[in-house]
Amino acid sequence: MTFSSASRIAMLFMGAALSLSMNAQDPWLGLVAETEHTEGELAGMTTYRLYVYTQNADDFVVSCSGDDENPLYLASTSEPAWFQHELATTALATDVNPAFFASFPEFAYDSWLTIGAEDNTASVDVIDLADPEYDAFAIFESGQNVAVETTVGNAWFVLPIATNVEAIVGEDLRVLLAQFTTSGDISGQIQVQIFYNGNNQDEFREVLPILTACNDPEALNYEPLSFSDDGCEYSEVDRVLDLVTTHELEVFPSPATTTAAIAFPAHLADRLAGAELRATGLDGRVVGSWPIQSSVERIDVSGLAAGQYVLTVAGFDDATLRFQGDLVVTK
Repeated sequence: MTFSSASRIAMLFMGAALSLSMNAQDPWLGLVAETEHTEGELAGMTTYRLYVYTQNADDFVVSCSGDDENPLYLASTSEPAWFQHELATTALATDVNPAFFASFPEFAYDSWLTIGAEDNTASVDVIDLADPEYDAFAIFESGQNVAVETTVGNAWFVLPIATNVEAIVGEDLRVLLAQFTTSGDISGQIQVQIFYNGNNQDEFREVLPILTACNDPEALNYEPLSFSDDGCEYSEVDRVLDLVTTHELEVFPSPATTTAAIAFPAHLADRLAGAELRATGLDGRVVGSWPIQSSVERIDVSGLAAGQYVLTVAGFDDATLRFQGDLVVTK
């Protein structure tokens, strides 16, 4: 993707946020306005903090990433997109030394990426992995919009070990992922990986859009520290529960041993392009995924253990339509 205008990205994610169907159990990304600057170098800018919110105090946030199949976008409508202080040496919060804040107060509002840490006094060790062909961290640190769409991708992550305590959600049910200082409107999406209750066998890994956290207690993205009621998200699931249509996926053959053909509703084929077919075992773990490219997809099931699987579609943009099928694999 080439950024000819940040407004393209803002419009894209405004539409994604409005069409998003959330439920109270899903992790979500909330953007909280922290400080509105009225004086000095930062006049006209606002400093935001981005959090991932979950439902369990023991949830562990493992990584933030993006690639060609699950793009990562960080965009602001201003130019430059992000305020980056000259003392900042990398894009990570763990390289920010708060000892300089007294002499350089604007440094406290530097833009950075993280998992839990807000400076180098944290115990968590955040690691970045960049694609040599598209280094998202260098681009972000230069103050520009980020669009990760390469095969190799980019990621920042922490190891699931006891010393990385800031990556644990905790009683406030959120973990800090970034700080942005900008005069523009922020939009984007990040693939976030979470171990529910710290269990690496119970994983959440989805691309989440950045939403503006709001101060309405009835909203799904309620954040009591936010002073904004813009961008509030309410449960579409509750509103359209009686209107949801489930399409049964046709699977042939089933039982299958090596390959199976999955037929989708022909009239929805164009809309399904780019979505993902997933196979989930009876233990609730996703064991296989395949991109949907046509109304009939032939998938390789030779790597699946013998058993019964539920087929669903992820990444489809209509909350009123669901897809489900049963697959039996034999050896």
